[in-house]
Amino acid sequence: MKVNPPGVAAGRGYYANEISNKASMGTKAFSKFKKTIHRCIDLVLTYEKMHQLHGLGQELPASKDILRAAVVLAVAALDAYSTDAFSEKLVPYLKKYKADQSLIDLLREAGLDTKEALALIVMERPFRRIRTLISNYHSTYTTQRFDVIDKLFLSYRLKNFTSSAEAKTGKRRLRASVENLVMRRHEIVHDGDYNSYGRIKEIDCAQVKRKINNLQILVSSMDDVLCSRI
Repeated sequence: MKVNPPGVAAGRGYYANEISNKASMGTKAFSKFKKTIHRCIDLVLTYEKMHQLHGLGQELPASKDILRAAVVLAVAALDAYSTDAFSEKLVPYLKKYKADQSLIDLLREAGLDTKEALALIVMERPFRRIRTLISNYHSTYTTQRFDVIDKLFLSYRLKNFTSSAEAKTGKRRLRASVENLVMRRHEIVHDGDYNSYGRIKEIDCAQVKRKINNLQILVSSMDDVLCSRI
């Protein structure tokens, strides 16, 4: 009997309902994050469609690489959000608060030395230059671990940033779920998702779907925490 798979738009409801109560105002970084997550969702739904259309559970052997691609793309979305959101909020933060030593050190690492600081005095848009320095610095900066993300946003005096975001959702295992997603990404990217015996590791569609959903909930809460601060 022919199976009629659900449409992509209908399938997205599983994810969209989880963050439907988020305030309309958020960072541009979060808007970009959502676009990337929608691409991940489309990959998962494509896999589900293929699985259903083959019937009797006989999907193509290579089709689960679609799920692996979704995992890699989802972690890339987290990485990009963290650095994009930090850069986006830098100028508003500097205008509102006094920079502490950790932020000063970060700016120095990004290239804001004495020579650059003197040049800012005569620039028409000095804050734009500062943001450019940070954006360029973060282009090679990896933020896929929560301790790195927390250290980065501590410069904005946001202590335990990701833990606070998790607590705000009322869901206790969000960070652990996302950490598992990040670890699986590393296994896929660095080892091709093979085990020690050279066999491809199993990957479960339902688990991938759940962890991508948890990532979306966590980052949505991170964005709320950030926007309430700056």
